[in-house]
Amino acid sequence: MEKQAAIATSCLFLLYIATFTVAEVLESHHHHHRHNHHGSVKLFVFGDSYADTGNTEKSVSASWKEPYGINFPGKPAGRFSDGLVLTDYIASFLGIRSPVPYTLRKFVKKSKLESGMNFAYGGTGVFDTVFGGPNLTTQIDFFQQLLEQKLYSTKNDVVDSSIALVSVAGNDYAAYFGNHTEDFAAATKSIIKQLAVDLERIYGLGVGKIAVTAIGPLGCLPRMTSFLSYQNCSEVANLVSIFHNQILRQKVEELNKETKKSSFLILDLYNASLSAIMLPKHHQGYSTLQINPLKPCCVGVSNEYSCGSVNESGAKKYTVCDKPKLSFFWDTIHPSQNGWHEVYSAIKSSLRQLYL
Repeated sequence: MEKQAAIATSCLFLLYIATFTVAEVLESHHHHHRHNHHGSVKLFVFGDSYADTGNTEKSVSASWKEPYGINFPGKPAGRFSDGLVLTDYIASFLGIRSPVPYTLRKFVKKSKLESGMNFAYGGTGVFDTVFGGPNLTTQIDFFQQLLEQKLYSTKNDVVDSSIALVSVAGNDYAAYFGNHTEDFAAATKSIIKQLAVDLERIYGLGVGKIAVTAIGPLGCLPRMTSFLSYQNCSEVANLVSIFHNQILRQKVEELNKETKKSSFLILDLYNASLSAIMLPKHHQGYSTLQINPLKPCCVGVSNEYSCGSVNESGAKKYTVCDKPKLSFFWDTIHPSQNGWHEVYSAIKSSLRQLYL
């Protein structure tokens, strides 16, 4: 037992070192982004696996298994990708370290907490989902507790220099499609209604700018396109995203009118992903035409396995593509580091509004 505890502790230690080296690498690249006028910006992150950088439990999550993390940090570190995810790119844009995952907060020096904190857990949603994990309301409870414990100083300090990233709803739809109990429009409206309550609450806790993601094209996820031999996106499933994003946009406009400031900003992951998938680009001398952007890089060898699966004797039951750095999707649900970089490049101009 002691041996296991020692191994666990050393793993966590290695993990938090890994978490910060990325930030340092990114920081050195992005010094020119330090637009902040109030000392260091803080980034508080809420949501699901698109934003999680290490909160999801090791015992249950593929994000802690090989080959996740092969491009960064070089081994699995709790990110649902071969490398960086949306949170890392937004932190780099702000010129700060990627915020520490909430579950690792006690294992790091206090100075590491200055860039904010990441409360996002893979598999979670606005409401409870089939995957378990703390939903958005509970994640905000964690944030509120830390503010009450004065981990982050007075309300005014937070208002001046903090930003929230909220990435949710994909898993709410996965849960909905698994269990059709109400009509789709009603389901969307209840998701957005609760999301708006949550966004207002984050704002009320003193966060001045809140970026919320529009959901990406669900019909382009390899989980959906595998039925179409990865040849095209499911237009019906994309209508789900379009409808959600339309209602979200209306709601965010209302919230901005109420606060009389443009405190809420939508990050358009839908069009950013679609343009990356639809337009073959040239990278590092390769044309992505050689690579089907709808095809995931890491897949199970058959339907009962997925990326990261091993059998009882520990043999790999997945394959990894030849050029992960050129793929858009890492597994059947998550973009690769390259995919996130493409999305980030497309939304970068809108991120400037976080400073207005």
